[in-house]
Amino acid sequence: MEKVSDTVSEKAAVSGILLVGGRSERFGSAKALASFRGETLAERAWRLLHAVCDEVLAVGKAADALPLPFPVLDDGSPERAPVFGLVAGLRAATHDTCLAVPVDCPLLTTEALRELARAVAVPGIGPLPGAYTKAMLPVLEERIAARELSLRGVNETVVELDEATLTNVNTRAELLAAAAADWASEHEDVRAVIVVGSQARRDTPADRWSDLDLVLLLDDPQPYLDDASWVRELGRPVLTFLESAPDGHVERRVLYEEGDDVDFVLFPVSALERLETSESATALVRRGYRVLLDRIGLAERLERIARTRPPSALPTGDDLRELASDFWYHALWTAKKLRRGEVFSAKECLDCYLKARLVTLLRWHAQALDPSVDTWHGGRFLERWGDPGALAGLERAYARYDLHDVVRALWETIDLWQGLEEETARRLGVETGLDHTELRRRISAVALDPRRGSTLRA
Repeated sequence: MEKVSDTVSEKAAVSGILLVGGRSERFGSAKALASFRGETLAERAWRLLHAVCDEVLAVGKAADALPLPFPVLDDGSPERAPVFGLVAGLRAATHDTCLAVPVDCPLLTTEALRELARAVAVPGIGPLPGAYTKAMLPVLEERIAARELSLRGVNETVVELDEATLTNVNTRAELLAAAAADWASEHEDVRAVIVVGSQARRDTPADRWSDLDLVLLLDDPQPYLDDASWVRELGRPVLTFLESAPDGHVERRVLYEEGDDVDFVLFPVSALERLETSESATALVRRGYRVLLDRIGLAERLERIARTRPPSALPTGDDLRELASDFWYHALWTAKKLRRGEVFSAKECLDCYLKARLVTLLRWHAQALDPSVDTWHGGRFLERWGDPGALAGLERAYARYDLHDVVRALWETIDLWQGLEEETARRLGVETGLDHTELRRRISAVALDPRRGSTLRA
């Protein structure tokens, strides 16, 4: 995206109307005061309009008393809707033609505004930002009287503009994503930026607790891993650190001052082919994505991936036997750690390693009943798709940091596992060939089940 100050051109005999707006529930505060790459959204829009128009007015609610560096004309209505600001601006403007710009379009360019002014038009995707004339005031006033507050159809002249420049931000995550797009447009080595995860998902979309996952495809990620100064160009970071993902790539995680946490997933462009064949990566794309910047034709690849169907093969007997053997082996390993008094190591294995295997079994258990069930990944939304009885058992299967309670939770986990394993095997029509009685005897010889009156003996 061009910087506002990069375009120098004669100003048009057009009045700019900045629709300041007020507090936004989704955004959590007044958007006009939100910081975007070193300036507020209001300051940015005000500067943009001054680069194009020879008169600029800001319209909003005087009662909001926003601390802005320019005066705000009150729109004269107790209600909040852009139509009231547009009408007030048109009435006060010197020129017949006005450019109305909402405060929440940080990627808008002077080129886009000049095109709207030349054509006295609105974009194809919506009425704002857009050009309106004083001759439209009667229509607008009639709509207000009829309680029809939408601006759609008031100006029927439409021009097609780059939709990316018209992005409006309704949440802080969207504001950060826009800042990332703007920053990336200034760095040629950033080849593509996409939003994935909850902020782009169609099902189970983001809520106020969601983070922002940004995938950056770079010529070379190493400079962005070695030096974290670039994250300050998007906002004021409280902290940042590197985190290694299970597949070997490294992510830079950032907590920004306003409470937004961003996960920057940094990949070299050379890894694109490998990513396209990765089931975890393709599953993420299938759930939804949003392209912020694309210099390498990535959008076409992503569309192709999104159309693919996920593999639906059920686990085989060998798969179940392998998983079950892993579980029983480490259940005995946990018991041995407890016998030696290594409570922390035992608890870590029980509540992390064994529970991860249990989640896989729960997934297979659900799929054996309904192969089409969506079991997500890594236990996400387990409470939605997991067996209710198993979830009730899971409540008892975690331990305090106490030797006897870890033994108790181990046996709760063993009972839960065995029931699920046997039922899953029946549903799949397979056998594991494991002797549960013998396996339980071996574990009991090391750590007796305290739920039956036994105690841990030396």
